[in-house]
Amino acid sequence: MLLSELLNPQAIELRLAAGSKREALVELVDLLERAHGIKSQGELLDRVLRRESMMSTGIGNGVAIPHGKARAVDRMVASCAIARNGIDFEAVDGEPVNLLILLVSPENVAAPHVRVLANISRLLREESVRGQLRDAANPDEFMAMLRAAEARHLHV
Repeated sequence: MLLSELLNPQAIELRLAAGSKREALVELVDLLERAHGIKSQGELLDRVLRRESMMSTGIGNGVAIPHGKARAVDRMVASCAIARNGIDFEAVDGEPVNLLILLVSPENVAAPHVRVLANISRLLREESVRGQLRDAANPDEFMAMLRAAEARHLHV
């Protein structure tokens, strides 16, 4: 499964307002819930914050992939955001994060969740892909660039 299959343009924010890690996670969860019609009554945010407290999901190169599992979702879903000014996410390289991808799966989904995380990580190792996504003018362009990058780098 590919990230582009878990997103829709409404789940993409190209100008994240957050100034902190917690604010970014709140905005990403809110974006995900609105875009995918999910009503979790705080469960998603709680799960994502709990996962993040165990270890930062800032993987380096300006990228963070916060994730979690929750009863409130019946399928894997995602949201993406660009933080133009960067956010201290306690990333492994110590650099600010400006490309954030939130992945949430049902509680009983294990292998597909890990495969999607691996695909996202593999894709975003490419500086050209990160740059194109950061430079997208609108959510539709972001989606088009993401699909093209997946086809190029993930051999789909």
